[in-house]
Amino acid sequence: MLRLRFAVIFLILFVEIVETVETGYARAALVLDTEIISAASLKAGMSGHMLTVLKGTEPSKIPVKIISVVPQFRASNVDALILVELQGGVKLAQGMSGSPVYFDGKLAGAVRSGWESSDQRLALVTPITDMLKLKVKGYDMLADVSVSGISAAVPSMLELSRKLGLTFRQGTFSASSGVQAGRFKPGSAISVMLVWGDVEISALGTVTAVSKNGEFLALGHEFLKRGKVSYPSAEAVIYDIVNSSAFPFKLSTTTGINGTITQDRDAGLLGKTGYYAPSVSCKFVFRNLDDKTEKASYFRTVTDEFLAPDLIEKVCKGLCEELWDRKGHGTVSVTLRVDGKAVPEGWTRKDIFFSENDVITEAFKQTKMILEAFFTQPYSQVFPAGFTVTVEASENPRILTIEDIETVSEAEPGEQISVKVRLRQWRGDVFTKKFSLKIPEDSTGVVELIVRGGGTQPFEQAGINGGWKSVTSLERMLREFRASDGNNQLILELNADKAGQALREAMSGKNKRGKDLLPEEEEYLSETKERRIKEGTLKIYNSEYIVDGLMRRIIHTEK
Repeated sequence: MLRLRFAVIFLILFVEIVETVETGYARAALVLDTEIISAASLKAGMSGHMLTVLKGTEPSKIPVKIISVVPQFRASNVDALILVELQGGVKLAQGMSGSPVYFDGKLAGAVRSGWESSDQRLALVTPITDMLKLKVKGYDMLADVSVSGISAAVPSMLELSRKLGLTFRQGTFSASSGVQAGRFKPGSAISVMLVWGDVEISALGTVTAVSKNGEFLALGHEFLKRGKVSYPSAEAVIYDIVNSSAFPFKLSTTTGINGTITQDRDAGLLGKTGYYAPSVSCKFVFRNLDDKTEKASYFRTVTDEFLAPDLIEKVCKGLCEELWDRKGHGTVSVTLRVDGKAVPEGWTRKDIFFSENDVITEAFKQTKMILEAFFTQPYSQVFPAGFTVTVEASENPRILTIEDIETVSEAEPGEQISVKVRLRQWRGDVFTKKFSLKIPEDSTGVVELIVRGGGTQPFEQAGINGGWKSVTSLERMLREFRASDGNNQLILELNADKAGQALREAMSGKNKRGKDLLPEEEEYLSETKERRIKEGTLKIYNSEYIVDGLMRRIIHTEK
């Protein structure tokens, strides 16, 4: 059996959504504008009709006949399913999910599913009595989707389909989706959106029933079965129904957001027109450093803390895959900026990545981790929030390798010393950078000079990892993310003999934990770096390349 697929459409345009933040609306019983009939009152052979849009926006009346009423004996939130046959030569198509079915002039339910590569005149209908329970109880199931405006074979879309538990079908159409006031009527085509703007992901179905206060039921089965939700809803225009040996489907575009889906459960969707949910705004910028081109895209996503990180990351990653039009080796920098109520000053993190096989996937691992941490952290409400992701890509390995370091072999405690670092561009020029460091005041024997790339033996969070400190706020979490070493950093550090040895023992678990902790165990990493930079024992140089390599020197400091 194939559940009627939603048409998920990736559209090319930007939408300014007028956001009306509401805490909710009256939860009175759903009063439909039509009479209903229960499945128990139906019998095989009864004739009725179905409403669905075949072209344009006006629903057409399709004659149907009951084949049987099938009881559901499994653990289900639907008591029975109504098996009907479409008459008049019309076949069931993807996008008809939710189409209302009437007998004796009364609403019996909504088209739910059919069979792939089989008799496409047959459809199963979810009883309206079960759909009305959406007001008071929960339901669970799945749905299939299609993709337009971007290849369904793009790796990020395959990842997203697996994540959502959906099967993507390639679509072809794109159109605009602004804000448009108005109510649905039974049989109207409806788009349910997860992402909209220059990139849009919307699910196509049909409205089953409406109430006088603007609430409506749709689909006849679940979309993502996430329970209480906040998905924008919009009216859709149907261009045609495309025949397919597997399953026919509707071609559609979205005309304008007119409300919000509030429940996504087994028996269908519940929503309300004129109610506009908040959203997450995103800007994506892609720069090809090799051919000097740039492309900016704008989109918005739903405010689901556990869904939005995947949507943002996969859309940005998918845009990279489309715009760069290649897969394999290369160097990619990713700059993630976060703005919003929770971060009034804004927050930015930049890093550079190289891979011999799939650099885009490698580059977005950190972005995904930060997005997930930001959305799911337990400290602060993050909405409203906005994200800017800037990607700079080159096929060339933009790598600096540490070839040699020069410095003194002897110095006094507190003395400023010069360190020369010789760096080589990948198959390119060799140049020298000069830095000044200060010998630790407490050194009494030898000092170890370490020069390394930020991705080589990075600094550890000794306080947090050792259990001496904890993260207690969103501000602290973001500060520590920013403090972590970057692949594009050249790091120089001087470690005094006793302190350096003690720290190495601490990180290996060999020293005894007592009331006298190492400074690094009493501090967050950001505080350790700030202290050591101020002392002069640490220097960090941010480059536009990945810095690779590690070298050491010993400096004697005996008086």
